Amino acid sequence: MKRKGILVAILFCFLVGCNQTATVVTSEEPDAEEALRLDNKADIFQWEGAIYKTNFDWVDELELTENEQIGEIQFNATKAEDFKDGTANYLPMGAQIFTAKERRDILIVKYENMIKRYLVLAEG
Repeated sequence: MKRKGILVAILFCFLVGCNQTATVVTSEEPDAEEALRLDNKADIFQWEGAIYKTNFDWVDELELTENEQIGEIQFNATKAEDFKDGTANYLPMGAQIFTAKERRDILIVKYENMIKRYLVLAEG
């Protein structure tokens, strides 16, 4: 009887020890909803599925050169669920979007004699 108890205990430990439960955590790029939830006054636009945000002091201090025009703002939205590529919440329709020669994560936007720099919001 004692032998059966030890055998059951060993078998139980073996079965519990072989249990392979894994937790997978995924991270995605933030969308307009998340950007506006974190900062409800954020000046953002969506381009190629990514959200770009302005008003970063360190970005404004960089020496950047305007490269090629890649598009323009086509839509305005006040609700996060209405965002799609080419949509902004503060930029006017027709604002021109340019790449920066020095950095791929920053876009330069020009409109009405104004120039703004927008940093892509990365996952994490």
